[in-house]
Amino acid sequence: MDALKLLKTDHATVKSLFSKFDRTSRTDYDTRDEILGQVRRELQLHSRAEEEIFYPVLKALNGEGQRLVSEALKEHKDIDELLMQISRLKATNKNFDEKFETLIENVEHHVEEEEGEMFQFAEENYSPQQLEDIGRQIEERKRFLDQQMAA
Repeated sequence: MDALKLLKTDHATVKSLFSKFDRTSRTDYDTRDEILGQVRRELQLHSRAEEEIFYPVLKALNGEGQRLVSEALKEHKDIDELLMQISRLKATNKNFDEKFETLIENVEHHVEEEEGEMFQFAEENYSPQQLEDIGRQIEERKRFLDQQMAA
């Protein structure tokens, strides 16, 4: 699968989990904890694969590629920090919902920027075949990381 389609699919998966979270009762703590676990796993797999495969490819183009990657890495760091803070909270904690909402906002902002400016940059600088190859590498890396996380 083309790298951009693959990454968009990941984004859609996380958005779907956010939507599922929003539809759960504030007192359905078990479900909210379960969804948080799924969100954390999806974001970790996605971010690591992006940082190890997709971002270096864009960064290699220098100039604009480096700027886009630098901004995206900062956003990943902020999202990772929020995930860590939320993971330390129980769903019963009064700050849980507030932190989760901040996570949703940060991820949605990151996705918007990535699917806009960064994906356009990738399409302008790489052929469809190159994007397919990058996508295949991302899929392989995600499978490997998923197996590592499961162990």
